[in-house]
Amino acid sequence: MVNRRKFLTAAGSVMAIGSLLERPRILKAVPQAATELGKVKIRDVKTASVRIKYDAHLVKVTTDSGLYGLGEAYNRAGVVDHIHSIKRQIIGQDPLGVDYLWHKMMDAGVGQGSRSGSLTGAISGIETALWDLAGKILNVPVYVLLGGKFRDKVLIYHDTGSPNTIDPRPWVEEAQRSKAYGFKAMKFDLNRFRGERWNRTLSSQDMKAWVKILEAIRVELGPDFPLGVDFHWAFNTREAMRFVQMVEHLNLWFLEDPMPPENADAFARLTAVSKVPIATGENLFTRQSFRPFIEKQACDIIQPDTQKCGGLLEIKRIADWADLYYINMLCHNMCTPVGTIASGHACLAIRSFVALESDSVELPHWQDIIKRDGPIYKDGSLEIPNKPGLGIELDEEVCRRHLAKGTGFFE
Repeated sequence: MVNRRKFLTAAGSVMAIGSLLERPRILKAVPQAATELGKVKIRDVKTASVRIKYDAHLVKVTTDSGLYGLGEAYNRAGVVDHIHSIKRQIIGQDPLGVDYLWHKMMDAGVGQGSRSGSLTGAISGIETALWDLAGKILNVPVYVLLGGKFRDKVLIYHDTGSPNTIDPRPWVEEAQRSKAYGFKAMKFDLNRFRGERWNRTLSSQDMKAWVKILEAIRVELGPDFPLGVDFHWAFNTREAMRFVQMVEHLNLWFLEDPMPPENADAFARLTAVSKVPIATGENLFTRQSFRPFIEKQACDIIQPDTQKCGGLLEIKRIADWADLYYINMLCHNMCTPVGTIASGHACLAIRSFVALESDSVELPHWQDIIKRDGPIYKDGSLEIPNKPGLGIELDEEVCRRHLAKGTGFFE
């Protein structure tokens, strides 16, 4: 006969086993983490520049254990040189100290503008690769290390082509092509035929032409389809205020960067009177640059770029800060599937996230840069691999075939 003590002991064991089976992923990783903790050291940081619409700079952090992490830096000239200059700060270090290593690189490069320029884009790529490596060491996806996910997939908005004409028909055709890709949200760039560029004065004719184009696109997409507009810093403040009044009837999703992003007070003035949500952030770096826009509530939507603003943890910090003011977040994105999926991990872990940008899906080799079983985007969304790290592997043959002129593959 089973006495009370034996019964309770047995029951407790069953409950303990059940609780172990239901442990969250981060706890399941602990045994493996304990065996690797402090034993893996960074050996080198290498780069490979792959040509898409521009030279996209992939980053590889190697270790003495054979494990490596992949990332993507900002896609501008000088970034690769910055990577090879700043990497000495992390050689020989424990790759699991991601935030420590980020601050180490930032502090070492402060004289070169590490918190306000292209060096930030270089550090962003290294930081992303460190998160991929940490996820592999700990045997969990990166989004788990960033706090866990709020959603199962990431809405994508398509940065469409922008015909250089005032005829609305090619614009409507571009919207149709975007829908044919399967996108359920899109953005158009309306800055191709402005007049005097230096004083940011736009003619009434240009403004009226843009309104007609947007009206035609809206008819094609329907009244509720998420439709954003990017002006690439074309307006002065007064004319931006004038234009948002002209498009109030179009139910626009957002109006991005109507003015240059250096003056948060000017944006606050516009945001306060605009019925169209105002977005900005792709040209801001780290929390320091976003601070006045958030604290002055100078926009309705922040739009940081992971590969530019400081990396995965920094973009989450920025978004979480903005969320204190109930400002939502779109993720600006111009990169290969490596950077896109890396940003997707952060987007899963950000409460206020709305949508992630994509601008190169029409290139035949864009999806093939990484190995995949099917299309990267499904039904207008990105599904993040439930694998350790970023959960991706490069297709080296495709990458080598599309290397930027005069560059090597992680050499």
